[in-house]
Amino acid sequence: MALPFVQELIFGVVTGSYIAIGAIGFTMVYGLVNMINFAHGEYMTVGAYLGFVAAESLGLPVTLALVPVMLVSGLAGWLLAWLVFEPLSDTGPIPLLLTSIGLGLIMRNGIRLVASPEKRYVDLNAPTYRFEDLGFFITGQHLLLIGVTAVAVVGVHLFLTRTKMGKAMRAMSDNEALAKVTGIQTRRMRAIVWILASAFAGLAGYMLAIGQGATPHTGFSQLLLVITAAILGGAGSVYGAVVGAYVLGITVSLAIALLPSWASELGTTMAFVMLVLVLLVRPGGITGEEVSA
Repeated sequence: MALPFVQELIFGVVTGSYIAIGAIGFTMVYGLVNMINFAHGEYMTVGAYLGFVAAESLGLPVTLALVPVMLVSGLAGWLLAWLVFEPLSDTGPIPLLLTSIGLGLIMRNGIRLVASPEKRYVDLNAPTYRFEDLGFFITGQHLLLIGVTAVAVVGVHLFLTRTKMGKAMRAMSDNEALAKVTGIQTRRMRAIVWILASAFAGLAGYMLAIGQGATPHTGFSQLLLVITAAILGGAGSVYGAVVGAYVLGITVSLAIALLPSWASELGTTMAFVMLVLVLLVRPGGITGEEVSA
């Protein structure tokens, strides 16, 4: 006997997993650097192409390629922050926002010139598990993505709650001035945040390359959903961003299944309807964090 909507729920969890990994990095920068980074999508695109090079050109196993993707993405993100954002750190959020938009545009077109618009795929060669009686299937690609996301979320949780550096970051997020007075090296913490956030962006891009292929617009096409997940969960809350990502993913998947075929492209619109409804009831998002500029 087929179970209704199980397949759509699986697709929703998979979509939410893509968004969650990207939203973790975006939220780290928002919460600790107090910046909305619109170039975050291009950081994801960089990870997508790094994954393609590592897995297809260098021949690394798909799972092992995660390591160089995150390392190189993290270092590249830190270098860009040091060159572009840190010199403007005292100018306020608006100049940083506009700079990130400009950087994203430059990176997107630069990637297009270097890599060409051709879509590149990372071949996972994973099996498909079919449960005909229950009316759904799940692939090895789905399981890899969900598993990687679970490990990433648990890793972030342990880092933030069990390590001295993670506790320092949380203190800095609550009150940077007070953290500086207590001896926390806030400039060093900001650098670490950029490395971690960019590494997660690269990981999200690599997962997208496995599932959907890598193009110059891979990250940019997901950016709005990543930002929406961060706001929906409660801007500045890593845990809220993860919850918001899965709420969005499942909402989009179920909307596509329930809407008429001619309106299936409106599935993403339903994610923003969900955002508006949640914020009307809880202006601070799902976790109740204050959404501020």
